[in-house]
Amino acid sequence: MTEVTEAALSEVFDSILTRSQDELRSMPQEDLEKFWFFRYDTACTLEWNLYQFTEMLRLYSRRCRQWEEMHNGHVCVVERVRDTYLMPKIREFADHTRMTVPAI
Repeated sequence: MTEVTEAALSEVFDSILTRSQDELRSMPQEDLEKFWFFRYDTACTLEWNLYQFTEMLRLYSRRCRQWEEMHNGHVCVVERVRDTYLMPKIREFADHTRMTVPAI
């Protein structure tokens, strides 16, 4: 049996990271949508959906920021990610909520 060494693990993890970065670098902007995993679950409460939404928004934001930094640099990256990727998802969530949750 082959012994697992720290050097071998390091090489594997470096390879995974490099492959992931290369994939993101070569990805067109439209394909970032595949990293959006939230779906409103009408069987759950608004609070649960909001919790899930914020978790998925955080993950999506991170990936979009990585893509933006690779393709457009670090200057104003927070604003670009907010305006280009996050605000449309927030508006979509708010619109869906207005349609499914009765007004108080």
